[in-house]
Amino acid sequence: MKIFKNKNIVLLMFSLLIIILSFTKYADYDLWWHLELGQTVYNSHEIYSEDEFSYTFQGKKQFNAEWLADLIIFLFFKIGGFWGINIFKSLVLLITFYFLFKTFKDMNGDNQIRFYALLVTLITILYSIRFRLFVRPYLFSFMFIAIFLFIINRFDRKREYSIFYPLLFLEIIWANMSVGAVFGVVFLLFYVIGEFTKAKFNFKLLAILAGLVLFSLLNPEIYKIYSLVFNLAGDPYSSSVGEYQPVSAQLLWGYGLRYTLPYQILVAGSVFYFIFMEGWKNIFHLLLFLVFFMESLLQIRMIEFFSLVAGVFFINPVEKLLQIIIPEKYNRKALIDFAAVFIILILILLSIGSKTYAFGYGIKEDAFPDDAINFIEKEGIKGRMFNSYSFGGYLIWKSHERKVFFDGRYRRLYNPEFYKEYSNIIKNADAWEQAERRWGFDYAVMEYDLKDRRFPLHLNSNPDWALIYWDNHSAVYLKRTRQNKEITEKYEYKIAKPNFYDFSYLEVYLHSKTALNAVEQLNKEINYNPFNQEPRLAKVFLLFNLGSAYHDEALRELNISLQLKPDIAAEHSAVAFIFLEKGLKQKAKNEINKALHIDRNDPGAQYLGKILGI
Repeated sequence: MKIFKNKNIVLLMFSLLIIILSFTKYADYDLWWHLELGQTVYNSHEIYSEDEFSYTFQGKKQFNAEWLADLIIFLFFKIGGFWGINIFKSLVLLITFYFLFKTFKDMNGDNQIRFYALLVTLITILYSIRFRLFVRPYLFSFMFIAIFLFIINRFDRKREYSIFYPLLFLEIIWANMSVGAVFGVVFLLFYVIGEFTKAKFNFKLLAILAGLVLFSLLNPEIYKIYSLVFNLAGDPYSSSVGEYQPVSAQLLWGYGLRYTLPYQILVAGSVFYFIFMEGWKNIFHLLLFLVFFMESLLQIRMIEFFSLVAGVFFINPVEKLLQIIIPEKYNRKALIDFAAVFIILILILLSIGSKTYAFGYGIKEDAFPDDAINFIEKEGIKGRMFNSYSFGGYLIWKSHERKVFFDGRYRRLYNPEFYKEYSNIIKNADAWEQAERRWGFDYAVMEYDLKDRRFPLHLNSNPDWALIYWDNHSAVYLKRTRQNKEITEKYEYKIAKPNFYDFSYLEVYLHSKTALNAVEQLNKEINYNPFNQEPRLAKVFLLFNLGSAYHDEALRELNISLQLKPDIAAEHSAVAFIFLEKGLKQKAKNEINKALHIDRNDPGAQYLGKILGI
């Protein structure tokens, strides 16, 4: 124990790293409806049972086995706002990593190399789950998984059956917090199978397992926490719902590398353990690896659960590696501890400065349609709302009186048939028309996401709908009616359209020689929202194609756009086109390099890159 007591400063710094990684701004789409459900429990003193937030499924059965987690999340928010949410996340993660630490420490005893291996393992796990640190009920499953692993490992060492008794009580709490409670049963089942392969049937273990199954059913949904897990695992639209999609080459080695590299390291270390360190002989470990690894490949959201269990295997090859790297004579030197503290300090500083994970508290900038909601409220727009799937949860929380069309409660309320209908509405003009007749929506609040591009582009040519609000991440369409005529005449975008920076639709103005009139109208539309770059770039497109006499004006608009948002590849490509027309070849190359750095698939950058030999 002495060695570990001397490492308290290292552990303190690691705890600080956990806290720093927990303090982020929020762009999570599902946090909001969980908060609203928690508030419902708090206000009514009852567990919610039916949907109250949508008009499409109003009164239908709402999955409610996670009511306790929703309530706790809301209470932290009620007490401390977003500071409270961050503190809540910190506490859950600190408890999680405390029990992982205790588990790994118990596995191979107390020695210096083991401590360093333990630290490397914990840091790798922390960064592997970092991209999934959303405040949702499954966050509680992190904590319970760590506790279950600790208790099972403690029993494996001491063989005292009373060690298992707390699992029964914990399973009841877990089953009322997250569907992840099924993992508790899975863990013990795998352990029992492993025990049976080594000896004769152990009826005490079977009785405890049976008790755990029964206690897991003590929740409002009873057995449905199991059926929901199976439904999500086999969902026909899993590839369309972000967190349910399978792992792809892009997620592993493309744009997702920054998120999944620690996961890949955990996988590589685990495979090494099972193949070269005969880890396959431990059936419990082997079953954990095979099941959770396969699930992590099938669903991104399972990466965090694999990462938590993978530490049990990963720590062994890490220890072997450190025995080679760190000579025996340096094993007990304080220099190693100082190096560990220094590395963690660097990680803390990098985390604070991360652009991907915005350090701080509150809502991440440009993540939600606050300005669009304010516009709707200011103009008194009423009626039924169609909305993007991703905006639904925030609209539930932010605008209580407006019922949503769809939100993130997929499979907890909405079914696959409805998701299919929604997808068709986004893609197809005929499906939109059919849905409009069925549901009678009067306006639409849409996410305008340049990455996912799930946007009803067909509305741009629909004569019954007018675009009346548009910023860099959201758009509002209003149905043309006599009551809405004043609003549409005042705010409608008649020239510029949300088209993901493809301005080919403007060619009609060039062919009809009405481009200058279109530019005059675009000036008005730019003033609707001066911070929205795309109408400015629409103007640039027309000015550039009108000839060299208009290039300086186009360049001025581009410079304004670049000041507003310099991380859009199309803007740098447009600047390069003008520089090339002016004979400024080196400046054009510089802009193309910037564009390719932002997005190597930008068509303008690729086209000019070939011309310029880049």
